[in-house]
Amino acid sequence: MRQVPALFAPEWLMQTATEQCGLTDFGADTFLDPLQRLCTSLDDEADLNALGRMMVAGVIRNQLTNRLLLQNARVTAPERLETPLVAPIIVTGLPRTGTTFLHRLLSADPAHASLPYWQVSRPIPISPEDTRESRIAEAEAFIGIRKKLTPELDSVHLIQPEAPEECFWMTTQSMVSRLFWNLAPVYSYQNWVSRADKTAKYRDYADQLRYLQGEYPGQRLVLKAPDHNDGLCELLDAVPEARVIITHRDIVEQMGSYFSLGRTTRTLAINRQDLDREAQTIIDMTDVSLAKMAEARARYPQCILDVRYADMMSDPLSSVERIYEFCGLTLPQARREAIADHHAKNPKGKHGKHEYSLAEFGLENAWVRDHYEGYTASFVEA
Repeated sequence: MRQVPALFAPEWLMQTATEQCGLTDFGADTFLDPLQRLCTSLDDEADLNALGRMMVAGVIRNQLTNRLLLQNARVTAPERLETPLVAPIIVTGLPRTGTTFLHRLLSADPAHASLPYWQVSRPIPISPEDTRESRIAEAEAFIGIRKKLTPELDSVHLIQPEAPEECFWMTTQSMVSRLFWNLAPVYSYQNWVSRADKTAKYRDYADQLRYLQGEYPGQRLVLKAPDHNDGLCELLDAVPEARVIITHRDIVEQMGSYFSLGRTTRTLAINRQDLDREAQTIIDMTDVSLAKMAEARARYPQCILDVRYADMMSDPLSSVERIYEFCGLTLPQARREAIADHHAKNPKGKHGKHEYSLAEFGLENAWVRDHYEGYTASFVEA
């Protein structure tokens, strides 16, 4: 903790990344303005405690390290970044709309390749000694500490080193990501992220997908992150072969669950929580995300399928079959049985019940339903 300076500074954070991997070329400077915005927001708004400063500094360092490693791969192994993609399936949607449930269901198909936490957290190894086993051990250590600090998080979003995990760990090296909002109340930074152009972010993401496709020859990458929902046009510009599945849930349930998750992930890092300002930021994030998803749906109608949470919960396999049909895929019986077996072994609530109420965060259900009446009519109601 003593090594984290009083103020977050891009130069210091970049130096820590260089020391971690021995590289100095960060590639295009498109990350510098977002990084400065993040540092300013962390210093001026987040009110981090000592543990929070250490955690956030560590995440930024690791993401800048991943940026150095990607740029190094571009220079030293460009052929890896030219690997043709088997058209990936990417699940997104507003947070807490069943994206994890659907992602892990699709990942149970043995023909697919889903990326585990140890791999999305560091897609490209630092050195030959940075093996699969060493990265798994590092992930286990990190998750072990997290479990001791926030054991209740398992009932909200279970993370395991070798289980499929969301790919916003692969988009954050751009420094344009809602991962930082999940960690700390960086209000102005997140308001900017929601509206920022994400072309450079998804150029990097596409290169990482091609690099990782080489690890899974012939298999279709199945990915997920709500982080994509405000950048789908840029994502599909960069990965036009992708098929995007957008999930939708009752807005009061979705928002209440997301507020509750944020309380769990942010409270650990801060001195004081400002529920009113968090509510304003999350409403803004939601409004912008819905507008940007609509824009992408209009530009890329052939690439996007909308799926209701209620349908997934009532008949998961029918939802999977609908997705496969949309993607032009078949589902042989043996692979269907593998998906059904995964579902049977992982019922909702297996790791604890997640309870929440919007009233805890100063919002009324009626106001939320009225504000999102159009969205609900189009995507949630039967």
